[in-house]
Amino acid sequence: MDNLNKQESLSGSLGILSIVFMVIATAAPLTVMVAVTPLIITLGNGGGVVFDIMVATIIMLLFSVGFVAMSKYIDNAGAFYAFIQKGLGRSLGLGSASLAWVSYLFILIALEAYIGVAFSDLLKNFLGIEIPWWILSLLVISIVGYLGYRHIELSSKFLGVALVAEIAVVLIVDLLFFQKNGVTGLASSAFSMNVVSSGSIGLGIMFAIFGFIGFESTVIFREEAKDPQKTIPRATYLAVILVGLFYCLSTWCLVSIVGPDKIMAFTTQHGENTYLLVAEQYLGKFFSDIILVLLVTSLFACILSLHNVVVRYQYVLGKFGVLPSGLSKVHVKHNSPYMSSATQSVSSFVILGTLIFFQWDPVANIYTWGAMAGTLGYMFILSLTCISVVVFFLKNKEGSLWKTFIAPMLGLLGLLFCLGMAIINLPALVGDSTIVAKVVGLVLVCTFCLGVLIANIMKIKSPQKFDRLKELA
Repeated sequence: MDNLNKQESLSGSLGILSIVFMVIATAAPLTVMVAVTPLIITLGNGGGVVFDIMVATIIMLLFSVGFVAMSKYIDNAGAFYAFIQKGLGRSLGLGSASLAWVSYLFILIALEAYIGVAFSDLLKNFLGIEIPWWILSLLVISIVGYLGYRHIELSSKFLGVALVAEIAVVLIVDLLFFQKNGVTGLASSAFSMNVVSSGSIGLGIMFAIFGFIGFESTVIFREEAKDPQKTIPRATYLAVILVGLFYCLSTWCLVSIVGPDKIMAFTTQHGENTYLLVAEQYLGKFFSDIILVLLVTSLFACILSLHNVVVRYQYVLGKFGVLPSGLSKVHVKHNSPYMSSATQSVSSFVILGTLIFFQWDPVANIYTWGAMAGTLGYMFILSLTCISVVVFFLKNKEGSLWKTFIAPMLGLLGLLFCLGMAIINLPALVGDSTIVAKVVGLVLVCTFCLGVLIANIMKIKSPQKFDRLKELA
């Protein structure tokens, strides 16, 4: 085993497109169109979904300005918590690290349950084979664990193939719409005040921001990027712009096909089948079935990307003595954080296995509650990062006013608005359960506070380890 281990930096030559693939794959474009868009429409403001996505894209671009400006001062794969530590100190930095780690773990477990259900339905519909969802979920965890053990380039190549396929099928629907209706077929009334204000704009924007989850992947792969000083900023802007344009165009076509005044009723009636029915209208039943297949590959790509994100959180925390140092071991041949990957796979097995034992519903419980808990924590971390960027540049007096203060503050205001809407509506978002909402909130708050507490304990009992935390930023 000794010849497998080394404790040095990861390596790789990921270019701009490879990193963009990681980010967009985590966003899971087809999954967003099929599963998230109906939530934006029914819980948000119906035909105003296009407006919501445009606003979410602007918020993320404003966030990116400060994020990119500060990224050149961050030298490791620590991502958001490295930014927070750089501006707000080691205690809050470690608190945010704990929260980020757990938030992404929640989302990962949620998707691992959901893909089991989607995969099971796919096999039943196409082959008439009935396999329990949990067996397929555990199989997916095993495959992802193997890919995580190998070099990051292997994951990147798989994500690239899966991503191109799922984006292509959505763009084909868009192109057929334009071929039949032309650009003038796009419903301008989707931006009318009556449509935009027809429901909860705040919830619509909040769910739209969920489509950008995995955004920090651009910085997480810093150690494995080719020329990170240039690659990371370009990949960040390109990922946000491409994701935003893709969602805006595709949802605008969707709303135009059904009608801005009819989309709410149509989506309420058909739920997650909304986009499939529209696609079937333009592509036929065969290609509608292909979308079902690609939905599973989209979920798989998202799970693989999130696995890599969680693994690299553990790798960095292990590297600096917060978690066991074994998590920072790097495979000699594959240059991968293989121990962290194996640990994460085992964690998924144990956590999901426990929930299966207690007979939690994979969609209503595991997916819904896990995804909501994770995304709520994610939005809190984004907000802290904005604050940290502003504080950092106020201390250092560097950069332009737009990049270091105005853009980050505007992004923060947008994020706080969405975060407030999420907290206010949390009981409804977890199935009208006040108890679950309180438990979700308590877990997230306690996770953050635990990280802060660990940092302060380290400061007293292990000052050398605490001092090393400075290297995280």
